[in-house]
Amino acid sequence: MDSVDSDVWRLADEWGPEKVVLAYDPDTGMRGVLVIDNTAMGPGKGGIRFTETVTPVEVFRLARTMTWKCALAGLPFGGAKGGIIGDPSKVDSVIWMCSFAKMIKPYVPLQYIAATDMGTTELDMAVFAHEIGDMRACTGKPRELGGIPHELGTTGYGVAVATDLTLRILNNTGTLNLDPKQATVSIQGFGNVGSFTARFLDEMGYKIVSICDVSACIYDPDGLDIPTIMRELEACVHIANLKKYVKEPKENIFHHPADIFIPAATFDVINSETAPLLVKSGIKVVVEAANIPTTKQGEEILRENGVWIIPDFIANAGGVIGSYVEYKGGTELEAFDLIKHKITSNVKMVLSEADGFKKTARAVAQEVAAARVRRAMLLRKGAIDVAREFFARRKLYDDSFLFQVNRGI
Repeated sequence: MDSVDSDVWRLADEWGPEKVVLAYDPDTGMRGVLVIDNTAMGPGKGGIRFTETVTPVEVFRLARTMTWKCALAGLPFGGAKGGIIGDPSKVDSVIWMCSFAKMIKPYVPLQYIAATDMGTTELDMAVFAHEIGDMRACTGKPRELGGIPHELGTTGYGVAVATDLTLRILNNTGTLNLDPKQATVSIQGFGNVGSFTARFLDEMGYKIVSICDVSACIYDPDGLDIPTIMRELEACVHIANLKKYVKEPKENIFHHPADIFIPAATFDVINSETAPLLVKSGIKVVVEAANIPTTKQGEEILRENGVWIIPDFIANAGGVIGSYVEYKGGTELEAFDLIKHKITSNVKMVLSEADGFKKTARAVAQEVAAARVRRAMLLRKGAIDVAREFFARRKLYDDSFLFQVNRGI
């Protein structure tokens, strides 16, 4: 592993990280990392990523995203993330998950609450909770353990809600001249998040014209048959194995004409090389279903060409909102209702402020999240008067403002 990929401390700032735990089990060969970024608003919340390429720096960047995501969603969680370096299909994933759980047990669940992420499933969460000895150790557990599995599509549902509302708001304000009924969508990545995003958008009446996974890309300007594709993929797993459609290289997803592009795979996929391709393809809105999918250079290119970006910590917060409902013992119905309510509130607030103050949606969202975390940090230190004054100066973050936004005032 390159030293640049492992040196988290060079990225440390006023927000964190509070703890970086590097774990190694000589008996199994398991290598893992836990980054607890900021716990001012509550125990750090974040999934466990299980891939061969995950690095401590990547885990830190994801943990920081969780700090902003939980704050913006108004949840009593901080930001954290776990990573296990390996291919779960090539190692004994149960033994490795048990090993990782043992290594970080002193921090769970008071400082860290786990969940699923790339390479992990509800069954891994069952193993993790059992090894920790506390069902509060993680969310995304199987129903039998009182969980609300992410396999229900909570994250994808939130992305679909954010996409639909963004388009309607921008269309109603005249910022975009794009009827949602005519809008076309490309989705890069067709795992849990990408596939459920496609399913919910398809049910809303959107035309999904292009999708891809690690194996291939398919495109149909008249719209893909998403329900049939999802049924077939239950058996054939990869897009390359579908019976219908011409298969193309996965990179072609950036070339296909569409109005909305949804990155739902891994990080840094929209960069200085791919952003110009999206502009050329006519993309007008990017909704980040994946975590940290856009580099600074990529975002600058999109912004300079008038492309709206709904950042990850707004769009894909459905998963952690659903996790909160599970954490407090709620139901699946309550989870979906709260996801719609919170993401609707945040999209309205952020787009309203972005339009009024001529800022990007990301800048507004991060200001809101940072203000909430800052106030929580001051309160944790006992600086009540300072926190009160700090918060009072920022009317943007008052509940009264949020109420006005929700009522459409």
